[in-house]
Order: sequence, then structure tokens, then C-alpha cells
Amino acid sequence: MLSFIRSKYREIQKSPVLIFIFFIFRNSYSFIDDTVKKVLGKKPTLYYVELCVAEHCNLNCKGCVFFSNIVDGSVFYDLDQYKADMTRLRGLFGNIRNITLLGGEPLLNDKLPEFIGESRRIFPKAKIRVVTNGLLCKKMSDELINAFKENDALLHITLYKPLFDNIEDIKDILTASGVNFLVGTPATRFMKTFNENGNSDVKKAFDRCLRKRCSYLSDGTISVCSFPVLVKWFDRQFGMTVSQSLTGNSINIYDENLDGFKLKKKLLKPISACKYCSEPEWFDWEQGNNEPKIEDYCVTARAGTGRTK
Repeated sequence: MLSFIRSKYREIQKSPVLIFIFFIFRNSYSFIDDTVKKVLGKKPTLYYVELCVAEHCNLNCKGCVFFSNIVDGSVFYDLDQYKADMTRLRGLFGNIRNITLLGGEPLLNDKLPEFIGESRRIFPKAKIRVVTNGLLCKKMSDELINAFKENDALLHITLYKPLFDNIEDIKDILTASGVNFLVGTPATRFMKTFNENGNSDVKKAFDRCLRKRCSYLSDGTISVCSFPVLVKWFDRQFGMTVSQSLTGNSINIYDENLDGFKLKKKLLKPISACKYCSEPEWFDWEQGNNEPKIEDYCVTARAGTGRTK
């Protein structure tokens, strides 16, 4: 069944018509829901928000879309900042339906139990999910296990090749501990869309994007996706200046003139970062054993337009 769903997901990605129908349906529901709540004087609902509790990783995937394999050192979301940011979002929205804590590798953050607990405290009705590569699941502390159980959070394991031989043992451990978990289908393929030249049609890129509702929270700001925030690691690695051209792509959630309806409207519009998003190109997953290259991340670099460090 999961393989069937995944195959249909890829079909949708390749079909502009299906993408259009999908978002028309979801946007229509959101518009009606927002209209009713505005008439009743209630706050709107934000469908989804994600954030990196740790931007670095322990797997070193070649061409990571979050640039986690080229992050400089250990980079964590500050817990107090997270509490403040989520409290601010609670003032703007009646609920966030889906909160995803990811990375990098979120289990590298020793304060992950507090992140889970604060997510539940501030948004009691949200679905909370932690996305992990699973390598540290056998070392989960009792505190972390209890945080998952007490806060009804889901542990979502992305199944990469290094975990193939151990996944059954991990499933047994998690089942015995009472943690609610899900193991995804094997992640044997990665996708890249990064057009380093920044000359993609912004509207077309936004219209075909399936991540345009993956609102990304980071240090008092929220953006349409993670790219405007995390591309700084690409710049640092390869001596580029992409991030300098993306001023204003992230929204200050503490703007006094902002309310939930205005913020949702902003998050549904193309941003200048979309010019760096091209048609997707799929490649086989592998660990990066050598020095990272621009072509690991960029579709344009294959045509000889990319630069090296």
C-alpha cells in the first residue's frame, strides 16, 4: 500500500494538472474555513509548520535538501526561542494542525523531550511528528520515550540503507517501549530542484511546488519553505552569495501589524527564492564519502554552469 501511495505521489509531482487540482481542493477548504472563522471572530488555523531542532546530521546524505551534511558544527534551535516563537504563533492562530520537528537529525538535540512537551502544551490539538533517520533510536533515553508517550507524538523513521539490517530490532524496541512510530518506505532516491543560476520562472516554480505549504519556522521568522533559511550553508561551503539575494523571504512573526489571516496569505504567495527552484531531478541515494560538490545539490551544475569552491 505504501509503495502504491508513493508511486501516485510521484505521478502527481510530474503532472501540473494533478498538482493544480490538489491545491485547488485544499486551498478551497482553507478559504472557506478562514472565511467562517473571520465572520465568527475566531483565529484561523495554520495547516502545517516544520522546524529543525538540529540543523546538523549524523548520516551525511549526498545532496541533502536541508544542506545538513555541510552544516558547520552543531547547530540547535534554542529552546527558549522556540517557546517564544510558538507562543507568538498561538496568539496568531487558533491551532496548528501539524507540527513537525526534524533536522538534520532531531535526536541529536538533548532537549528534544522539552521541544515535544512545549509543542503539546502550546498547541494541545496539534498532530506532533518527529522525523528521524533512526540511527539513534536504540539510544533513546527514558525521558525522550516518555515525552513521546505523554504528548501523543509520532516518531517517523525515514528508512535509509544504513538502517536496513537493524530496522526490525528498532521496531521491536519501540513497540516494547510504547512509542507510537511509523517506518517509511525505503528512501533509495533523492530529488534535487536547486537551480543555482536563479533564473527559473517564479510563478511556475511556485505552482508546481509540493513544499509550498511546508511553512518553516526559524528564530522568530517563518517562510514558505526551508530554502531561504538554510541555503546559507550552501553559500558557506561553496563561496556563493545566494542567501544575500533573499532578503525579505522570511516573515518576522513578531511584526505588530501581523495577524493570522495576513500571515497565511503571505505564506501562500511566491517568494523570490522560487527563482532557484527548477524541475525536479531524481538520483540514487548515497552517503557522501567525498568532499561535497555543487552538482550534488544543483540541477544546473550538471550542464557546466556550476562553480566549485
